[in-house]
Amino acid sequence: MGGSGDALATYKQANYKAAIPLLKAAIAADGKNPLLHAALLSSLTYEGMVDEASDEADADEAAFPQSPDILAARGEFAYYMADMATAQILFRQATKLKEDSARGTFGLARMYRAASYHRTARLFFLKAHDLDPDDALITKYWMRYLPDEKRGDFAKGFVSTHPWLFRNYELDADTRTQIKNALGKSKAFELDGTPSDVNLHLIDLLDGPRRYRGPGLEVSINGGHKLSLLVDTGAGGILLTQKAIDKAGLNHLGEIETYGIGDDGTKQGFMSVAGSCEIGSLKFKNCVFHALEGKRIGRDASIDGLIGPDVFADYLIYFDFQRHSMKLTPLYKRADVPQGYDREIPADEKDFTPAFRLGDHLLVTTKMNDQSSGLFLLDTGASLSFVDSTFAGLSEKLRRDDTMRVGGVSGEVKKVFEVDKATLQFSHFRQTNLGMTVFDLNNGPEHPEFRMSGVLGLPVLALFHLTIDYRNGLVKFERAIP
Repeated sequence: MGGSGDALATYKQANYKAAIPLLKAAIAADGKNPLLHAALLSSLTYEGMVDEASDEADADEAAFPQSPDILAARGEFAYYMADMATAQILFRQATKLKEDSARGTFGLARMYRAASYHRTARLFFLKAHDLDPDDALITKYWMRYLPDEKRGDFAKGFVSTHPWLFRNYELDADTRTQIKNALGKSKAFELDGTPSDVNLHLIDLLDGPRRYRGPGLEVSINGGHKLSLLVDTGAGGILLTQKAIDKAGLNHLGEIETYGIGDDGTKQGFMSVAGSCEIGSLKFKNCVFHALEGKRIGRDASIDGLIGPDVFADYLIYFDFQRHSMKLTPLYKRADVPQGYDREIPADEKDFTPAFRLGDHLLVTTKMNDQSSGLFLLDTGASLSFVDSTFAGLSEKLRRDDTMRVGGVSGEVKKVFEVDKATLQFSHFRQTNLGMTVFDLNNGPEHPEFRMSGVLGLPVLALFHLTIDYRNGLVKFERAIP
């Protein structure tokens, strides 16, 4: 085949690292082919090469303003940079000009899923695969919607021929199997009793004798002694130390990797399942825990673990940090359907702000200094608010700060910067921050669907009464009155 044929074939296999030099060589020989430029822009995006991708996107816009393939690729870059408004416009333009634009349809599918429109996202993923079943990246997402009995066999063959698209797939699959066997036919975190309004008391967790670390909940496993867990909207599920797991007498199941803020890479861990756990007056059956090897989580020696409020995803969650209260109100019941549900905005949530989901994380659209728009993570587990260095560099000059120490699950951050002023606008609020801390928030081993532009930490979030609807991806900020 040779030339552009080899380049595009490698791109279709989603082997973007190998595709980039082939595409560049093909463009040198045939620079007027928009499909080659679109494939290059997509490849640069999925390899996280932001500067090159930005230059390519600008050049492609000027050279091929009406190319559906270029519009879809520019949409992918905008989506990766968390500029959701621009991404949506570009994907829709691509599918309007070319109804069978697979990448345009795929881009809309990912946007719908991130916005909690799960049923619509499923339809768009299926359509994208119908339009281009040879696109390996689209196939990776499509196979999630296969029935269980078909997905396993298909995944084995697909993973073996596309190893660059997966990290630790066999290891993760083995862990999932062990958890499934431990649960049997039971559902994880099944409520013991009838759902009702619950008020949970938030305890003060300290890092040392005087330094406030954050709000916590007391959790007991199998009726044992109480653990102190940091309430962390930047985490998913319950993450415990190995020490806490072993004290509870739980088995180690499978192997996992966990990472967060810090430059020391992934941390090794495992899973555990307990017959029951209690959180305040709530009692759950079949509790699933993630655990990190060792006695502490990151630099936090004073806590037993983290609890993500998504554990209470069947409730409307109301935080009153001033009164140390977390109120849970059951959401309306709905049947489990394989197609999933689209976001529904109940009448009493009309004034909520839509959020985007990235796994277990909720992120809200935030504008910095009235210029750049991105997505900031809601993170009650963060002692400060942060800005990603790439995002901050779009509107401000960065200054190295060797005095600031920042760390998390993945150890200490080695390169920390500062901007003199960062005015953040989110929901209906504006806040001016002086001397805001900046570092690379997107240095994990996994390529994210979109980059995190920043973190709204506890000092900002505690200024509000915060209400979260995880099911529909909605959040409400109400200014707290001291």
